[in-house]
Amino acid sequence: MPAALVAAIDIGGTKVDVAVAGSTGEILQRLRLPTRPAGDPDDLFRRLGAALDELRRRAGREIEAVGCTCPGIVRPDGILLAPNLPGWQDVALAEKVRELSRVDVVDVTNDVKAAALAEARAGQLRGAEPGLYLNVGTGIAAAVTVGGGVLQGAHQAGGEIAYFMPDVDDDNATAPEPALERIVGGGPLGEAATAVLGRPTTAAELYRSTDPVATALAHRALAHLAAALVNCCVLVDPERVALGGGLTGSADLVLPLLASALTRRVPFPPDLTLARFTTDASLHGALALALDALADRASRPGEQASPALMHGSVS
Repeated sequence: MPAALVAAIDIGGTKVDVAVAGSTGEILQRLRLPTRPAGDPDDLFRRLGAALDELRRRAGREIEAVGCTCPGIVRPDGILLAPNLPGWQDVALAEKVRELSRVDVVDVTNDVKAAALAEARAGQLRGAEPGLYLNVGTGIAAAVTVGGGVLQGAHQAGGEIAYFMPDVDDDNATAPEPALERIVGGGPLGEAATAVLGRPTTAAELYRSTDPVATALAHRALAHLAAALVNCCVLVDPERVALGGGLTGSADLVLPLLASALTRRVPFPPDLTLARFTTDASLHGALALALDALADRASRPGEQASPALMHGSVS
């Protein structure tokens, strides 16, 4: 009997990665597609279906389970808070993936939680009880890992620390706002740097700039990031923290500052390290989702799995 074949789909704002793997999670074949965010989501789903058919053909066997990730809060009735995917808020992702793949065994989550799952299974958070994954790229989010799984939250919104309140004196919001992300996220930070320096500047360039104005802006962002991480660690008491996302490119500057804040401010400071999966983290997490869903179906034949508070939890 041939080994199980599972598929992973990682939907991003500009590209989609699709891969198939065997029972060990090792990627056998992969394809990349443009997301085309301005188009109809159904167009992407049609192209994804064709991509999976091509990977089936290359592998020479059927796909038994699919894991899928995308930005935002992934809920059964739609995708929330995903500005890079306009028009997706009413998309029932799991249902769509079942249709396009012609596979019944499907699980979905968001990109950061998938990356955290990859770290919990085969990366820097393996064996950490609990672990904390901090992703700082264009935006910012976190995820808590326990027992090899990832805490989802009552509304699948656990870890959305972009909505932290960095300034208690600025409380004019009438609806949830990603206030912290506007200060430390790579996208907003690059825009702020461009405005004050008068030339196009990325967050990575800002962190290495010697311009006094740029340095002050970078220090402000890192101070807010350190405060957010300290607060997360006081709440969760993680054994280890793994840092992922685009900020890892400036790790030599950022890690010492964050480590110092943890040592000075957290009663039991966790270990702080770079994530193992600096690329394809969400894709590897999606493969873990698929393998878990397949194992769950095998252990409960004929049953429909119910939404869980944790993805990849172990008994």
